[in-house]
Amino acid sequence: MFLLKKRTLFGVLFFLTIQTSVFAQRKKINIDSIYNEIHVQANSVSKVKALLDLHLKTKMFARPDILEEALDIAKEIYYIDGIAIAYDRKGYIERKKNHFLKSIEYHKRALGFFEQSEDTLSKMKCYNSMAVSFRKINSEQEAYRYYMLALDLANKTKNDKQIARILNGIGNVFVNTEEYDKALFYFKKSLAIEQKQNRIKGQEYDLANIGEVYIYTKQYDSAKVYLNKALMLAKKIYSPDKLGVEYNLLGLLYKNKREYKQALEYYNTALPMLTTHNIKRYIANTHINSGLCYLNLNNPAKAFDEIQKGTSIAKEIASKENISLGYNALVEYYKKNNDYKKALDAHVMSTKYHDSIVNVTSKNSIITAQIIYETKEKDEQIKKLAYEKEMEKESSRRNFITLIGTIIVSVVILVFLYLFFSLRRKNADLELAQKNSEIQNYIMRINELKELKNSDKETKKDITKKLKELDLTKREQKVLELIANGFSNDKIAETMYISKNTVKSHIKKIYLKLDVKNRIQVIQKLKNS
Repeated sequence: MFLLKKRTLFGVLFFLTIQTSVFAQRKKINIDSIYNEIHVQANSVSKVKALLDLHLKTKMFARPDILEEALDIAKEIYYIDGIAIAYDRKGYIERKKNHFLKSIEYHKRALGFFEQSEDTLSKMKCYNSMAVSFRKINSEQEAYRYYMLALDLANKTKNDKQIARILNGIGNVFVNTEEYDKALFYFKKSLAIEQKQNRIKGQEYDLANIGEVYIYTKQYDSAKVYLNKALMLAKKIYSPDKLGVEYNLLGLLYKNKREYKQALEYYNTALPMLTTHNIKRYIANTHINSGLCYLNLNNPAKAFDEIQKGTSIAKEIASKENISLGYNALVEYYKKNNDYKKALDAHVMSTKYHDSIVNVTSKNSIITAQIIYETKEKDEQIKKLAYEKEMEKESSRRNFITLIGTIIVSVVILVFLYLFFSLRRKNADLELAQKNSEIQNYIMRINELKELKNSDKETKKDITKKLKELDLTKREQKVLELIANGFSNDKIAETMYISKNTVKSHIKKIYLKLDVKNRIQVIQKLKNS
């Protein structure tokens, strides 16, 4: 049955390899065509961006020449973002090749340029990549420091996806330092974010890590639940590299439960998947743990071969945790073969590598950094609350001032309107009184004119006689006579065949000579003189 499963698995892998090869061949033609178009362009920022985008489409491993060209042009035109991204990408590629020290070197170069850049997201990812590379060589203190720098930027930009990834990385740091409660806290925090964002890949990673913590704390039932959930998600998104990791962890679960045959089945299933994707850290781990299983199943030759393979790969990639695990497995092997001298030597080496990962100084540094970060986070929250409270007070104060100002302005407007309408009313009353006075004067004049008009002819004759006695010209006398007879200016002009202005001029001179101001006074003067 197991042989049948194995043949089926290899058949599927072979089919996928053929299909991938055909697809890659088709894609290569397309990539070459696009590259040739970009290559002939003049060196510019847009050309560097186009080359970096194209390099990304090659999954970053197929065409290193594209990345090198992008980097060379970016350096030539001093395009800072382009240089930083190119170095960061070279660091990622080296990490995938398990060249972790080289990876760190490139990431450090990238950070030097990101410090001059405003590309916060790329800088954050670079910090995270640097932390991962340090973690792979079990330099936990440095890994933790860079994770914290990345997390600080992720929190500032509120990038949930990156926050979840970084929290997961921090959890793995605490797994390596055997602080499992802290590791579990960060993994579950990350899982909550991934579930909220419905990211299956992230959930699978967190579930696997939580399952691994439960293995180390010997909570095997819980471990099995989480690992099976992770395995189900890995199958759903069909991620062979993740499947290899899940099978490796299930192998670890059954090894720790001392069910060695079941453990070997999972390890043997995981190994080809891990080898296909060149995940050397897990390949080393799988070989060493397989060796321990063979040792407990009384197959020492196979056990030694597997342990040696795993330890050799661990040394190649400088994975301290796996080197320590390999030497520890050799201790068990030599003890079983009663070679206590070699067992002691292996134990010394195992302790050396183990202590370089988990030591008091390293733990204290990480704990101190964690306290500083958590304190800073709490201080930021306190500052935020204080700021919000202050802003609320300021807003209330501004609203109060606005209200008082509105009331004062309203009162001023009301007073102004009151005064305005009061003055208008007084002016209206004065105007009315003036008009009444004018009307009364007018009526009085009309009555006086009526009286004069109704006087007898003798009076008129007297007036005509008196006109001749006044010091007036003949035309002024004529005008005065017509005034006395009640003629208007227009009628006088018409009667005497002169203009209205001439009439007015004569009337002015008459008023001046008689020392009067109006017609009524003229007539009264004529009557009284």
